[in-house]
Amino acid sequence: MSTVTVTATKPSSSAAVAPAPSPSSTPNPVVLLIDGRWYDVSAWKHQHPGGALILEQMSGGDATDAFYSLHSEEAIARLKRMHSTTALPASLAQCPPPEPSKQTLAFRKFRQQLAEDGWFRRNLLWEAFYTLSVYVLLALGTVLAWNGHPWWAILSIGFGMQQSGWIAHDYIHARNKYCYYNGLFLGSLTNGFSRGWWSNKHNTHHVFTNYIGVDADIQNDPVFHLFFPEEDNDVFFRKMQHWYFVPVASVLYFSWRMQSFQWEWEHRNWKGLALIAVNYLWLSTLGWGVALGSIYLGGFLVATIVTATHQSEEMIDGSAIGGSPASQGSNTNYEFCSGQFATTRDARTSDFFMEWVWGGMQYQLEHHLFPTMPKYYYAAVTRRVEQFAKEHGLDYRCDTQWQIWRRNFNTLKYFAQPAPTTQQQKKVQ
Repeated sequence: MSTVTVTATKPSSSAAVAPAPSPSSTPNPVVLLIDGRWYDVSAWKHQHPGGALILEQMSGGDATDAFYSLHSEEAIARLKRMHSTTALPASLAQCPPPEPSKQTLAFRKFRQQLAEDGWFRRNLLWEAFYTLSVYVLLALGTVLAWNGHPWWAILSIGFGMQQSGWIAHDYIHARNKYCYYNGLFLGSLTNGFSRGWWSNKHNTHHVFTNYIGVDADIQNDPVFHLFFPEEDNDVFFRKMQHWYFVPVASVLYFSWRMQSFQWEWEHRNWKGLALIAVNYLWLSTLGWGVALGSIYLGGFLVATIVTATHQSEEMIDGSAIGGSPASQGSNTNYEFCSGQFATTRDARTSDFFMEWVWGGMQYQLEHHLFPTMPKYYYAAVTRRVEQFAKEHGLDYRCDTQWQIWRRNFNTLKYFAQPAPTTQQQKKVQ
């Protein structure tokens, strides 16, 4: 049995922060509460490396935990130099945010303790192992392709592309120059992905996990539906989505490649385009069969894992999010910690091979709580997260990999049915 709950709970910022000008005098300013102080980022939001939208979406709420989860020490220091005030903004006079809950205050202490204990420091031996493992798989696959062994080449390069995706993902979250360039080269040279596109898209996912209409990772209609569509937006093939999910979702890497190219072209990022061009030049030497087969296999290995730990958990109504005058103050009840526990589930892998294949995504909750923490620490920190959940009344969710895959199949099957009544939508059997 699996359960999907659609709630109306109200719903950060990302990347580096530079000193901002004085508060804006606009009627609906973009204001964020961080560490008990209000920051007006209306005039600065378009300089935000993570994009203006995420700041607008978070406006009016307490962004403390989301901010610390995604930013470097350098960015935190820059924030402190920005103009701020303890006075409640006039635009929020009718809807001030509540005081942080006991769970939120406990989580802030928990994260600070982990930082002091060194859980966010990177280990160069692990870094070397992960990076070299990818290049070895890709080099081996290239040699196999050049020597007439296409199927073995697809297997080696496909797994290399998948592992490269996991590691580049880890580096993009990290906050130092070594990780920045390593993530840039791994993502662009091996998979043809744009670092800028991925960072903007993915940071929103981390802040507003499973917010319908906001989190792009769950917004895959009309191909896949994780909630019932309006009648005039329905499609006839929805009733088969649980059967075609795996083969269709496996084109994920092709989709990401196209979106990456579009992003780099729209932003005229010639360096990014040059790196992507090198990737396609390498693929052209492999033969079209190996190139396409490898991309499809890499997409399959990622798609069947990356969706599994979120899409059968709670879905939150994101219709009020957006930073518009009508939604000003709609984020005042947003809580980062409890939201991550409600929308994320860990997976318990069955053996060493599956542990490697999942690439850290089996510890999805730990990753969402602490995205800048290196992924090789997640297995150990899980015990502390589970204990924290017990002490503070939070639901720590973990299933075996097979239970999670079955849960996702049942979720897709449920939303393949004709739309039931509102009361019937509460549970998936």
